[in-house]
Amino acid sequence: MGVQGFQEYLEKRCPGAAVPVDLLKLARTVGRQPPHHHHHYHHPHHPSSLPPPPPPARILVDADSGLQRLYGGYQTDWVCGGEWNAMLGYLAALSQACLYQGGLELVVVFNGTLGKDRWPEWARRAQGQRQTAQLIVNHVGSKATPPPRAWFLPPACLSHCVRLAMFRFRVRVSGLMPSSRGIVDCDVRLANFLRFYI
Repeated sequence: MGVQGFQEYLEKRCPGAAVPVDLLKLARTVGRQPPHHHHHYHHPHHPSSLPPPPPPARILVDADSGLQRLYGGYQTDWVCGGEWNAMLGYLAALSQACLYQGGLELVVVFNGTLGKDRWPEWARRAQGQRQTAQLIVNHVGSKATPPPRAWFLPPACLSHCVRLAMFRFRVRVSGLMPSSRGIVDCDVRLANFLRFYI
């Protein structure tokens, strides 16, 4: 069970567990708490040395499940190609709001590869996207209006573009690579990443 599977399980089995959270308020609360240190930082030669400041609170974002939201969501001109500047503006505002206004460190995790066990799922999704693209082309050609919101189809290179934009805005980016043991190992790597960085 990956992060998305865990989230789906919580939404189905514990409907009250998923609640909206004001992240800036949460970061301010965490920032006001005194640090819990298990050892003292006083050095015999420097009696007034202070403990190091606590690291900022971190927000871990699963990029693959939130890719459409990182793109900026649905925009009326997405068929024409005018969405890239809007996407960059949205990601710049997100990174600045987290770091400068909230004191939060944003960590974005991408799934590095598609395991062999997920190839049939990818093929089904690609076939559905081809059919949607054909509907979009037919709609724009015949009606000369933007397609319905339900047909929103993000660009194929979106994951790479979001990753490059995150690098540009100095957001920490990580990629998970499933090994020969499959996605279970990928989940273990995610858990180890969380233990180390958060």
